[in-house]
Amino acid sequence: MVAVFSWREFNATAGDSYVNPANINLGSVNSTALAPSTYPITAGTYSFSKWIKGQWTGDFTRIENLKFWCSASGTGYVSSESIKFSATTTSYGGTTTYATPTTAADAQAANVLVFSAPGTANIGFTGVLTASLTTSAAGSNMSDFIVLQASIGAAATAGSTQQKTLTLSYDET
Repeated sequence: MVAVFSWREFNATAGDSYVNPANINLGSVNSTALAPSTYPITAGTYSFSKWIKGQWTGDFTRIENLKFWCSASGTGYVSSESIKFSATTTSYGGTTTYATPTTAADAQAANVLVFSAPGTANIGFTGVLTASLTTSAAGSNMSDFIVLQASIGAAATAGSTQQKTLTLSYDET
């Protein structure tokens, strides 16, 4: 039994999703596979929030223990940059309901994206960290939403930030 993983990105509506987008770049427009140099984030503002999910197809018995983090980032954040995300290992209510991406501070993206694997699950299924996925049936085969948003402080200098690699690990049985 082998599960097949893919990313799903949601933009204008919960039904407007893209499978395995070319990138999950953050920028000043609500678009998939955007070029940050074309849609830069102005100092003192936020990017549009990105709403993504993990999706599994294929044959598997159980997917569980979802851990989301930034596994590679060059030298980390540049001055006045941070990325916030919705994952948490405590007080998890899940992000199961889609909301239109925003350039205001997205309340769903309340935690600073970490650069090491969390010790326990920080993304769940159906609003529960300890829940597991047992079907690859369409519509029932995705994690809760992971909401990402860049915050670029007013003191930020113009230019690129470090490329970051996002990782979602899971246990499969």
